[in-house]
Amino acid sequence: MSDGVMESTLPQVAATALVNASFAWIVGVLASRFWLVNPATAWQRSAAKRLSSAMSAGLIVCAASIFLSLWTESSVMGDVAWLDAWPACARMMATTHYGHAGVAALVLLVATMVAHRMLDRPDAGMVYMASIAALLLLVAAARVTIGHAFEHGPFRVAVAVEWLHLLLMAVWAGIVFVAGWLVLPHVLANEAAPSGERSAYLTSMSNWAAAALAAILASGAYNAYRVLTSPRDLVDVDYGNVLLFKIALVLVAMALGGFNKLVGLPAAEASQAGLRKVIAVLRIESIALLLVLIAAAVLAGSAPPAQ
Repeated sequence: MSDGVMESTLPQVAATALVNASFAWIVGVLASRFWLVNPATAWQRSAAKRLSSAMSAGLIVCAASIFLSLWTESSVMGDVAWLDAWPACARMMATTHYGHAGVAALVLLVATMVAHRMLDRPDAGMVYMASIAALLLLVAAARVTIGHAFEHGPFRVAVAVEWLHLLLMAVWAGIVFVAGWLVLPHVLANEAAPSGERSAYLTSMSNWAAAALAAILASGAYNAYRVLTSPRDLVDVDYGNVLLFKIALVLVAMALGGFNKLVGLPAAEASQAGLRKVIAVLRIESIALLLVLIAAAVLAGSAPPAQ
């Protein structure tokens, strides 16, 4: 294979992709909880309860997938059968930077579970939001320490940009996942006609996604400049091919999001049929973004041309 050869096995990529997707789900749930922090209608209160359960499930899946990634990595590095990897996994967690970062992320996720359990009350409001958000920022920081940017030292612009890119990608994907598969279908089933509360949720969703996307494009451009030796790397090496595929998927998701913003959301604020259209487009967009997260998992386990 060419320079930038894919180094991760399929199980490693799958575990990392599951971490990416579950973390995005958690961030999307938190964003939706923020928009519904003072629920005034029956559907908002019901949706807030669903989001509470979705947060618990997301945290469990994210923690399990991080442990799965540690287990799989130790199996590959130790050259042992997957089912026999516990001794190698324990050594890796105790003695390697990768293991320390994974353990830190696991501890932070457990702390987030405890905070969610203790603070998730109707009157918690911003105390809950701030506490969970702070812990998730630290989880993202722990994840970034095993990335390519960290290899040149912790206090670099590249590390900060990579951390920001990870968070913003989680915001965008998470908003789409949660809105398209959880909140808006619930609105459609429980609200007979468009309302101001529906409009407020849709506006928040659209504005946050647009802001996240703008910063994603900027941070992604910086990351590409940092890891590629020339534009030809996009077509000449495997790493660049995957990055180009990821960029194409981002453009598809952008087009779908743009359609919803310009056409779908005004229709959803006017009719139930319009809301159904928005949900359908969001679900297609969610598939594109899931593929983006899988591509990101492949890139995370691949050697950039610049290294």
